[in-house]
Amino acid sequence: MGKNMWVDAGGAGFGPANFAEGAIKPQVDIINADGALIVQVELPGVSEQDIRLSVHQGVLTVAGDKHPHNREEWKREYYVAERAFGAFRRSINLPAGLDEDNAEADFADGVLTVRFPRIGIETLPGKPIPIRPR
Repeated sequence: MGKNMWVDAGGAGFGPANFAEGAIKPQVDIINADGALIVQVELPGVSEQDIRLSVHQGVLTVAGDKHPHNREEWKREYYVAERAFGAFRRSINLPAGLDEDNAEADFADGVLTVRFPRIGIETLPGKPIPIRPR
């Protein structure tokens, strides 16, 4: 499988999950380094207080709102308006073997970085399934 498998897989495995139709979809880099999985999310022009970050059942969700710098910007007559404002959301299915309880995040220069330490697959909780004889 190529490197794009991480980003292009849909619904199952490791890759983006669904995002709201019409929402801004931030770009991500997903890096395997130093005993951790690192997710970097580009959020230029977004304030830290406008970011909501959560992980639930193996899905990392980054959501929030990108506001114009001031309300007067909305009243101007634009010739070209390429910058997007409004709600954004990105959900990423995480692989097994990550310590979600000890994830760390920081936000600098418009990039949100979330670091998940790796744990051994053998330490993951699981329920044994007995095999019945026929």
